Amino acid sequence: MSVFTDKFLATLPPPTRKSERWKYSPITKLLNNEISISTEGAQGINGWPESVLPNPVLNLDAYLVVFKNGTFEPTLSDLPVSDGVDCIPFSKMDQSGSLKFSNGYHQKEWIGELNETYRQDGLSLHVHRNVKVDRPIVIHHLTDGINVASFPKHLIKVDEGGELNVVIWSSATDRSSGMYNGLLEASIGPNAMLSLEKVCNEGGKVFHFSHEHIVQERDSKLKMHTFTIKGDWVRNELEIISRGKGTDSVFNGAYLPLGTEHIDNHTTMDHTSSDCTSSELYRGIMYGNSTGVFNGKVFVRPDAQKTNAFQQNTNIVADRGAAINTKPELEIYADDVKCAHGCTVGQFDLDALFYLKSRGIDEKAAKALLVEAFLADVLSSVSSTELSTEIMRIYTERHGW
Repeated sequence: MSVFTDKFLATLPPPTRKSERWKYSPITKLLNNEISISTEGAQGINGWPESVLPNPVLNLDAYLVVFKNGTFEPTLSDLPVSDGVDCIPFSKMDQSGSLKFSNGYHQKEWIGELNETYRQDGLSLHVHRNVKVDRPIVIHHLTDGINVASFPKHLIKVDEGGELNVVIWSSATDRSSGMYNGLLEASIGPNAMLSLEKVCNEGGKVFHFSHEHIVQERDSKLKMHTFTIKGDWVRNELEIISRGKGTDSVFNGAYLPLGTEHIDNHTTMDHTSSDCTSSELYRGIMYGNSTGVFNGKVFVRPDAQKTNAFQQNTNIVADRGAAINTKPELEIYADDVKCAHGCTVGQFDLDALFYLKSRGIDEKAAKALLVEAFLADVLSSVSSTELSTEIMRIYTERHGW
């Protein structure tokens, strides 16, 4: 059965370009497709395409949780099994024992409600007090099929003093089409730390929606990266709420669309408590006839005195047919704060390009060096060298540098 039936659309009307949040990202093409949820169960290695590695990060020593078309693949996964860490797919557990969040996030956004309506499998991940997970956990989602939809949802809780590193990697084979709609809700306890890296590297014609809702308690730390390597139509949504005093939030991103790809990044940083810091840096290079969208909001509520918030979006429009729509926003309701935001849109530095060429470097290699320098501030803060190296390797291979 198609996901977008007339009855469903009447009950849950989709957003239109009249909405400011969807002004530059119309979803008309998605709604016209006959997209259905896969009914196939776990298929193991025999049903896994040879062109895609189950662990997408070369040389990274990590736990592995694999999903194909929204279904958990147990024979391809390596779950952490240790005291103080509960890591269980929903399909393998009593739902009464899974983590539960009551923030109602899915009711505020259309794509969140869509996920809640059709939710398939996902991961319940609980790190108990003062437990530091010894290896990263890589969650790999693969879309493989024609007009197939997947709706995973992950719940993560890191208790007081705990530490966790998670990589969420989305792949799609070149023949694939359909939709990926992934939701993650996370709670970071007092003095706890969550490192979250999200990578989209999808071939084919897949509409990709991902949305993260993260709540931070007192003195907690969040480090997050969002990399869009490849994707026909991608919308990344991130909402962070600092609910306790002294939180630190760092969230960076990079996107390099080619051809007619459309990449949309929406972020919201909501400071509700005092003495908190946040730093946001998103960098993008638009090639061909691609389109980039950035909309970043920072709220500083009346009780969030002594907030230190920074936001920057920097873009390069590499070709005449490419475009970027960027809108950084600050809403400040406190009077003792230090906040800055801004955006830039330009082209490659012609003086730097001329200098490199004058030293015997051809134009293609010179631009590759400029791109690497442009992305350095984002890549350098990634949690592992193996991950940053793999991301840069794929960027390089894809762009032919």
